Amino acid sequence: MGLPRIARTTWRHSFSVDSSARFVTPTHPGQLGLLPGTHPENECRNFSSLRSRIFTVTNWKQVSVDKPRDAFHHRAVSVTTQCHYHAAGAAAAPPPQMANLIDSDAEVDIGRLPGLEPTKPGEKPRVVVLGTGWAACRFLKGLDTKIYDVVCISPRNHMVFTPLLASTCVGTLEFRSVAEPVSRIQPALSGAPNSYFYLASCMGVDTDKHEVYCEATPNAGLHSDPYLFKVAYDKLVIAAGADPLTFNIKGVSEHALFLREVNHAQEIRKKLLLNLMLSENPGISEEERKRLLHCVVIGGGPTGVEFSGELSDFIMRDVRQRYSHVKDYIRVTLIEANEILSSFDVGLRQYATNHLTRSGVHLVQGVVKEVRPDKILLSDGTDIPYGLLVWSTGVGPSQFVKSLDLPKAPGGRWRKGKASICQSYSGR
Repeated sequence: MGLPRIARTTWRHSFSVDSSARFVTPTHPGQLGLLPGTHPENECRNFSSLRSRIFTVTNWKQVSVDKPRDAFHHRAVSVTTQCHYHAAGAAAAPPPQMANLIDSDAEVDIGRLPGLEPTKPGEKPRVVVLGTGWAACRFLKGLDTKIYDVVCISPRNHMVFTPLLASTCVGTLEFRSVAEPVSRIQPALSGAPNSYFYLASCMGVDTDKHEVYCEATPNAGLHSDPYLFKVAYDKLVIAAGADPLTFNIKGVSEHALFLREVNHAQEIRKKLLLNLMLSENPGISEEERKRLLHCVVIGGGPTGVEFSGELSDFIMRDVRQRYSHVKDYIRVTLIEANEILSSFDVGLRQYATNHLTRSGVHLVQGVVKEVRPDKILLSDGTDIPYGLLVWSTGVGPSQFVKSLDLPKAPGGRWRKGKASICQSYSGR
């Protein structure tokens, strides 16, 4: 489709980056979320994991260290590589949202956590930004670092140009073409003496103490368990992203692939090519070959339509030449409960429908009832076998956003105005 060339030009102009920059590609999707991939949980961490991780502590009592711990100091920030303490004395209370996320038999001394202390008189105010998505990076790029110090906290160290992810799934673009390091968007993060980027997930915010509490990103090569640290702020910008909407349909999280991060595109690309190669092996039944080569996309929004179009182009231009033995078996089905691109103009919807139909995409109107490892069950009783399933039905508020005691709309999203996702939340 024509979007990649236009979007690439817009990408370069909007962030003024050098398109020749090269990045390291993870060797497998489960690797650490550094450029250009990211951990599948990325910005939207499940906070129940905190119950079984990091600390073995009780009742938020004051704690003390029974022996010295090895620590490293990086640009005036003291961080311990392992934070297991033993009980002693009276306690500092946790922020309300974190108190609900940690077992009642756990203890953590919030006051003793390592990290950045409040700014002192005469120092520049500190702006803490949570996230490295569109809103966060646009804010970071426009921030005047002569007036403010900036700290960015995110489980990924880059921004993803999401409209082009569909092209990376089929090799039209490489993964390094759709990711940009956050330190190139805001150079102060790597050069200014009191500005930092922290590879971590925010676990809670205390708006009274003006502190955020973070967990170091897991699977980051640490020899110890991930640890907690805190960062004091003068102004806080929350732009921590959203979670894919699954509507609590059984089997979606276990069996479907999403398309929101670079590692998601890597998984889709790997699965697609694996199915193509397996389908040529002798001994596979006709029915199994058809299942392996059936690609199903759930959701007729912009992402679902764009991916379906890229996939059909890939089949027409590459699969029919390189996998000639199975070229007549591969097919694409797009399932949508209503009309595709329902939020767009009628003319655009009709154009997209005609284009996909001519490209060989089978459009099905239906509601998914359950997803199983090898087939989808629709509400009308229809079974649809699949080899690749991509789920793209929109996004909703993340668990982190839900946990914050800040004004939100009934659906859990931010209200427009003072608590907008790209507004600063003032501290001192």
